[in-house]
Amino acid sequence: MTKTFTGAVMLPGEAGNGLEATLRLDPERVTLTAGDSQLGSWDRADYLITPESNGSFGLTLGGETLLFRPDSPAEFSGTSAVPLAEPQAEPPITIPTSETSSASMPAKTEEVDIDDAFVDIRPLTDLNDDGGLSRGFVAVMSVAAGVLSIAAVVTAALV
Repeated sequence: MTKTFTGAVMLPGEAGNGLEATLRLDPERVTLTAGDSQLGSWDRADYLITPESNGSFGLTLGGETLLFRPDSPAEFSGTSAVPLAEPQAEPPITIPTSETSSASMPAKTEEVDIDDAFVDIRPLTDLNDDGGLSRGFVAVMSVAAGVLSIAAVVTAALV
């Protein structure tokens, strides 16, 4: 029985979203395509699927290794008979804090999950941020202010 899975492929250690791809598994072959292009097809003896972290799977295809991140890791795991990797537990980070400026009092510590620590960090130029004025709006208003200033000077000179 042939099963088809969509997801992304990337090289090991590569960052980013990867290349959108389709992986077709049947009892004797695996076929990897991206868009309309077939990236390759391998016999059962030439491919190996291994669990990786975060719902990803290692694909060793003809001696080359790729990382496949299926859109549905649980379904892929169940169909390919490759178990999902156990989530890697990250130890909590201890951050020293101080309620007072007194040197005689010991510093308090709190445990913070690394994902929670970075949740509010945004780039300085967030293009999706509607909290401020856009560059285009500021440019149009600056030109309008300049035109009004020139009109005021000309009007004052004529009077």
